[in-house]
Amino acid sequence: MTNSIDANRDQDSAAFAIPLSSASATGPTVVVLATQWETSSEAGWITRQVAGALACLGTVHVVTPGGGIASVRTDGVFTVHHLGGLLRPQALVEGNVVADALAAVDRAAREQSALTGPMRPETTLLDRGLTEAWSPASGVLDDLRPDLIVLADHRNLGALAAIQRHSPTAPVALVALDDGRGHLELAEFAPVLDRADAVLAITEAERLRLEARMAARGMSAPVTRIGAPMVANSSARSEPNTWVGDSDYLFVLTDTSSEDASVQTELARLLTLRFCDRPVGIAHTDGFFAWHEGRFNDGWAIERSSDRARLMAWARVTIDLRHASLFGRDVVESLLFGTPVVVPHDSQARQHAHLGGGGLWFEGPADLTWATEALLDPALSEQLSRQGKAYAEELFGSTDRFIDRVIEACQLDVSDLPEVVRSPSAAQA
Repeated sequence: MTNSIDANRDQDSAAFAIPLSSASATGPTVVVLATQWETSSEAGWITRQVAGALACLGTVHVVTPGGGIASVRTDGVFTVHHLGGLLRPQALVEGNVVADALAAVDRAAREQSALTGPMRPETTLLDRGLTEAWSPASGVLDDLRPDLIVLADHRNLGALAAIQRHSPTAPVALVALDDGRGHLELAEFAPVLDRADAVLAITEAERLRLEARMAARGMSAPVTRIGAPMVANSSARSEPNTWVGDSDYLFVLTDTSSEDASVQTELARLLTLRFCDRPVGIAHTDGFFAWHEGRFNDGWAIERSSDRARLMAWARVTIDLRHASLFGRDVVESLLFGTPVVVPHDSQARQHAHLGGGGLWFEGPADLTWATEALLDPALSEQLSRQGKAYAEELFGSTDRFIDRVIEACQLDVSDLPEVVRSPSAAQA
């Protein structure tokens, strides 16, 4: 897998709609508003990829709160503006906990309640100081005068307030980052959707959720599925991991320690007992453990993404016991290698097994062992391998198509730009 965006643009590949107010030889000016600028999370990674796609066309500035002291720095092709101030690390977590609680309330009853809307008391609990952290962003937007503002996360009320202070009519593209937890249905976050001129979804399931929500509110902004720029690392097939061998092993992903008394750890142990006739490799947070006939080797850390890719590429099946935070990036990568998957029934990664036909899903220990055993059948495994790989390559396996989808979705009009700008040779994200 790669974090870079590298493409030769086809100037006739898209019809763009939003005119550029200040286009120059360097293309449009785009400002990305992201609460966190990082790549460790799926949301952070895909936000950077969207920014990278737009950097193939123009100049991209990233505005993010926090950082302690206001500063501007260069990060690859991006100029990153840290707003300064102290953004509490737990603020996002606390806000999501409140949103989870609200989403659990009967939605029909809430829509009929006199307390619906953005002024209900819970709104201040959702904020957690985030709106104040975004206050300086309006001044940055005034200085940059962007042709397009990209807002990351449909829950980002603080960034929305900054946009409105800058200009109530500036073009806004929303990277929704809906994780399927029901926050999309909350009336408190509806103003973000209302403000968007275009909405970007990563997967088909997310696109359908967004379209249903927007239709229910009578919104007309188009929703575009953009996928993600992912490739199967060809070097991963050069040699297998010597601890688990070159075929027929189970590769298990968790986000728990090998010593935790957690559901994931117990399910991983169950797999080593049920399938003791074949190697089982388990990626825990404290290392990678390989089991052979009920015995295991001491774990070593998986420090590089290439190590994880190699384990997926040679496995008979990838079993991801985690609940994907957004779209299941590791599951998609496994499918790109042609390795079928088994995932929890309530994970966002289930759509790749279901819609893509690249694997099975489980609910409980019995389901897990049944699904795993089913994928050990060579005929079924081969069929799901072909289906899953074709699905992953079509939706996620092309950087060129990703760039096209992002630029088309953002509706930028580049008709008056020089050809060298409309067809840039490369951009590094």
